[in-house]
Amino acid sequence: MTDVAEFTNFEDFDAADTANMTVIVGGRPTSWVWTFSGPGHPKTLDQSNRVSRAALHKQKLMEQAQVNGKKWIAEEETPAEIRAQNVQFVVDRLIGWSDVTIGGVPYPFTAENAVALLSEPSRIALLTQALEFLSADASFTRRSAGS
Repeated sequence: MTDVAEFTNFEDFDAADTANMTVIVGGRPTSWVWTFSGPGHPKTLDQSNRVSRAALHKQKLMEQAQVNGKKWIAEEETPAEIRAQNVQFVVDRLIGWSDVTIGGVPYPFTAENAVALLSEPSRIALLTQALEFLSADASFTRRSAGS
């Protein structure tokens, strides 16, 4: 006889709506926490829809070129453009961050402050940390009540 798996409801499979990332500086965790939207959050769904529409538009242009017997020439992107896309990907998912001062001055969460912070090439570790957090399945896995 085999055991029958039992779940409370379908929500047991759902990802968390939000998740917190503790900012690591110099290899050590800080008290600065960033909150990101999860896979089912409206911010993430909006981002996903924008990305999908852009991909569909590009595919349509490629197919039109092919049907019209034209050669498709992909646009070349610069490293700065790729970095800007990565920064925007993070900022689109960033809901907010805990209070922080930088250089003794409060640095409140705004999309503009997040873009400025992440766009500086010397802060690549912070951008990489955020991108890795967003791409890790475990970041938005709900924890069981007993954990």
